[in-house]
Amino acid sequence: MVDEAARLAALHEYGVLDAPADDELAAVVRVAAMLATVPTATLNLFDENRQCQLTTFGFEGADSPRSAAMCEVVVATGVPVHVADASTDERFSANPWVTGELARVRGYASVPLITPAGHVLGTLCAFDSEARAFTDEQITALEDLATVVLSLFERRRQARVTEALAVEAQQARALAEEYAQQLEARRQLTDAVHESIDVAIVVCDEFGRLSMFNRAAREWHGIEPDAGVDAEDWAGRYSLYDRDGVTPLPVPQIPLYRALHEGEVAGQEMVIAPAGRPPVRVVCTGRALRRADGSPLGAVVAMSDVTVERAQRRELADRERLLTTVLDTAQDAFVVTDPDGVVTRWNPAAEAMFGWSSIEAGGRRLEELVFPQRADGESLLARAALGNTRLVRVPARRRDGTALLVELSLAPFTWQGEKRFHAFLRDVTEREAARERLALANSELAAANDELDRFTAMVAHDLKSPLTAITAYAEVFAELGERSPSEVKAVAAITRSAARMTSMIDDLLAHAKACHEPLSLRSVDLGTLVDDLTTELRTSCGAHITITHDHLPAIPAQPTFLRQVMANLLGNAVKYVAPDVSPRVHITAESTDGWVTIRTTDNGIGIDESSRDKVFALFHREEAGAGYQGTGIGLSTCKRIIERHGGRIWIEPGPTDGTTVCFTLPARSHTAPPQRSGPDHRATADRPR
Repeated sequence: MVDEAARLAALHEYGVLDAPADDELAAVVRVAAMLATVPTATLNLFDENRQCQLTTFGFEGADSPRSAAMCEVVVATGVPVHVADASTDERFSANPWVTGELARVRGYASVPLITPAGHVLGTLCAFDSEARAFTDEQITALEDLATVVLSLFERRRQARVTEALAVEAQQARALAEEYAQQLEARRQLTDAVHESIDVAIVVCDEFGRLSMFNRAAREWHGIEPDAGVDAEDWAGRYSLYDRDGVTPLPVPQIPLYRALHEGEVAGQEMVIAPAGRPPVRVVCTGRALRRADGSPLGAVVAMSDVTVERAQRRELADRERLLTTVLDTAQDAFVVTDPDGVVTRWNPAAEAMFGWSSIEAGGRRLEELVFPQRADGESLLARAALGNTRLVRVPARRRDGTALLVELSLAPFTWQGEKRFHAFLRDVTEREAARERLALANSELAAANDELDRFTAMVAHDLKSPLTAITAYAEVFAELGERSPSEVKAVAAITRSAARMTSMIDDLLAHAKACHEPLSLRSVDLGTLVDDLTTELRTSCGAHITITHDHLPAIPAQPTFLRQVMANLLGNAVKYVAPDVSPRVHITAESTDGWVTIRTTDNGIGIDESSRDKVFALFHREEAGAGYQGTGIGLSTCKRIIERHGGRIWIEPGPTDGTTVCFTLPARSHTAPPQRSGPDHRATADRPR
């Protein structure tokens, strides 16, 4: 049986198919026609599908389908064929070369071109348009010519190989000559480079004697090269170890030895670990060196330090293990999918949340497992690919069909050149339900507070009328003639109590008003406001009061409310002082990042640190001793007013004694007050009124 693949390989190896035939081949074909005493002859080669007439005599040759070739019989059998009249032979009578479609062959003789390995490459064929017989001597002569053709093919192949080898040898020789010419000129430059680079270079001569260590090699090995040390002692002398850093490197595995004896070495890893020095893990690449004439010159090996790289790889592997541990122990479900949304990673939290094991989830689409069909038909992965899905709440379902609400963070990433998606899913079903309950409770509480404030304002207003009557009748009663001491005392008590009740009602009305009256912001000159309040306080409390201030800006505020805040703060400052101490108050203002911070510092009795957060609560009063009275409403009202303006209020200790009350207001439109700094800057802290 013909091995067609081997036959074709042999044909292509000769490299004659489709190549121009030389004069020798043409002469052989011409001689074949003469020996067979026919007017035409051809040299045919057969590839997979065609008969290629490499050279012809007596007619113009051309390629034709292999299926139409008469010589296919010879190629298939490897046996010469000759017939006196092909038209009478059943093998050829219907062939287009016989019927007249391509020619009218009658006398026909063909011998195979057989290689020494027995492969039939084609045929040497002689034919005539007239019927004629061929003698055995003629067939034998054609076979001899076929042998000559194979010899010519072989010679051409050998010439091609020889030419390629010659070109390669010439290139190598030219390279060696060029290297030899430049070697001396480049030696100093090469030495300088060797000494400056951080790659270790070691060189030996053709006899394996060490001839050079560059700076890096000397530093890593800790010693100079010694030409007297045999290769068998290199590992011990120069501390060469296998990848494990423990096993001494066998001589056949030493990179320089391999480069010298094997020609080259690439990517070999080893460890240099001299005693008393940190080990260096290196990757070695080297090759044998040859002179211009090709004779051995030695070998060179370059060693790159990969100690840090390997440590980084280990660190990366440790980080990957840590990440895996974190994701496997995370409370949130973590899922990774391929570009089509098919699950490739499914952590234990996802198993617990949705009821699918990682094995069951793997290979199935995330949207099929977790998300019910969206009404709009839009894919979450498609949205994520466009960057439209970062953190969203979406309905999901468990394996048993029960519904849940999840907070989904879904984003694309690239892994080994392929786009993938990762998702964190958190069950927020209960949280959302709790949020709705809380919102409802807050709404109800706000409504109750509003109702309570309106009730407070109504009651306070209705109480003022009888109190005014009580005060008036007490004054009338005091003026009706002589009264006993006990009666005078009783009337004074009635008057004081009524005045105190009136003050409390006024504060309650102010507090309710601060909560509900709409804000109408205008520019208020804070300096003018403080000066006016100072005049009022000196009129009511005495000229011994000292109130000073730095330059105070104009700020946008509700004028009545801001006046109420400053009146409360200055009133507290001059009220809560020790006996026989003249009140002193100083007001400053500081503008920062669009906010104004106002500080009111006094020399009063101060507020204990533990109470600075409490004094803003409604009706809270500190124990300040006898003689200090207040309703516990004023600072709560101040807090309401400041917060409605978008600011904050708190208390700091005074620089020496007393108290500093601080509050912030936006100098322009702002959404949140600035952060306060310092341990004593606590929100909602002040002192009682």
